[in-house]
Formats: sequence, C-alpha cells, structure tokens
Amino acid sequence: MDFRHLRTFTAVAELRHFARAASVCNLSQPAVSHQIAQLESELGTKLLNRAARRVSLTVAGEVFLEEARRILAAVDRTYERMQEVARGAVGRIRLGATATAGLYLLPSILALYRKAHPTFDLQLEIAASHAIAERVTRNDLDMAILAGPPPAGELRARHLIDDELVIIVRPDSPLATVRSVKLRQLESEAWVLREEGSDTRRQLTTWWHRHRLAPAQTSTFMHPDGVKRAVIAGFGLAMVSKLTVEDEVRRKHLAIVGIKGDLPSRPIVVVDHPQKHHGAACRAMLQVLETTFS
Repeated sequence: MDFRHLRTFTAVAELRHFARAASVCNLSQPAVSHQIAQLESELGTKLLNRAARRVSLTVAGEVFLEEARRILAAVDRTYERMQEVARGAVGRIRLGATATAGLYLLPSILALYRKAHPTFDLQLEIAASHAIAERVTRNDLDMAILAGPPPAGELRARHLIDDELVIIVRPDSPLATVRSVKLRQLESEAWVLREEGSDTRRQLTTWWHRHRLAPAQTSTFMHPDGVKRAVIAGFGLAMVSKLTVEDEVRRKHLAIVGIKGDLPSRPIVVVDHPQKHHGAACRAMLQVLETTFS
C-alpha cells in the first residue's frame, strides 16, 4: 500500500471532491481517480460513493479514513523524528561498562554528558568484560568502557587512562603501618577476591603466578563494593583498583599497603565496532570522553 495513495484518498474523503483533491495533491484528476481505484482494488471493497456532483464515503470508506489518518500521522511523526535525529536534537546511546569503570569512573562523566545533552536517551549496562564486549559486537550496545586489555577480535579500542591496582587492608592492620611489605609476607594473609570473570581477579592471579605466591586462604565477593566491605569487616586484604577506594582511604576506613615490588596496572579503554554508524548521541559521548581524558 502506497502512502501517497493514502494521502490522495484522505484528500478526496475530506474535500468530497475529486478535482479539489487533485489540486491539493498536485495531481491530475485522472491520476486521483486511478489511485482511488487501485486502493479499492487492493482492499477489495468500495471506499467512495460517486455521484454526478458529490462524493460520499461508504461504510468501508469511513473506517478506512480513520485508519489512514492514524497511519499518515505516524508517518509524519516518523519523518519529524528522523529530521530531529539528523539535526542532533534527539538521540540514544546504549553504553556498557565493567564494574570499576561503570561505578567509579563514569558517574561524573555521565553527569556532564546529561547536562550538555538533556534530550538524549542514555542507557547504561554494567557486566563482566567478556559479556559487555560480546554485546557491543552484536550491536546490542553502541560502545563500552572496559577496565583491562581490550578483547581480541573485531572491536576497535581507544585508550582513556591507566588504572593502578593497589592492595588494601583495614587501617588497624599491622600491614598498614609498614612502609614496604615484602611479597612473601602477603602469602600467609587471608585474601578477598573479586568474582571469576572480572579483570581485577585476572590481574591478581597473574600477579600471584609471576611472583610464585600461593595464598592458602581466600574468600570471593561480587563487585568492588563487596570486596571493600569484606576488607573493612576483617576478612583480609585485597587487590583493587585505586579508583574504587579513594573515598575510603581519605576517610581512613581503608589503608593502602606499601609493597616492596611492582603491582599491576591496566588500561581503561572505550570499545566500539569500527563499521558501526554512530548517531549524534554516540558522537557526543566520544567527544566527552576525548575531552575528559585528552
């Protein structure tokens, strides 16, 4: 069904006149008659009663006029929305993030983004790195902020900042008062770990392996907040992103352990698909990220 035919029918039905409708639609009268005949043939019913000097609607025509108006209103609104999108007046971004980036790095950035672009629809999803990267690959998400090395594959990655990992304890722990703790001293301590699949957990286990450490006592908690709360409660020490503990260290709820040796660091990157066409909302997010981390 041709939208132009709907507009022609609506004009005839509202004006009750073929010639006037032809003028309004910028068509010849035979063209108007032909379009109405095509509609009636396609629908299998008469829409108009034709008399010498007047046109009236059949029952089917009255019903069809109501539906045609709804369809044309929706089409007009669609064109208006697309023009708004093209101008950058409206848009949507589906953003993914790993827990550290999503909970501790992004909130202030997203606040700036929302203030600058109040009409854009912003959706944020937080999950493990592999799950988020897969959703970007499938185009379920437009882009993502990941803590850790970018996944191998077809995604494009752009570096934002480096994320330093630190070891934390309760402030009353003996380790908090030592300027430089030897790594072997940490092997006998109880450790609090992030969940399997998190990059923080991978960084820690790789670091253990590199320094031939094998702690005997471990506990696993979900997300950075779970790990911090466990350390504060006395479960042991933990390796976490420095981004996640800045407030607790400042308030002296946690302390950072001085280590005699190196600790891991990792990149925080934004990933997207190189073949994806970004709309105004996504382009604005990339601009905010570039401005923030340049």
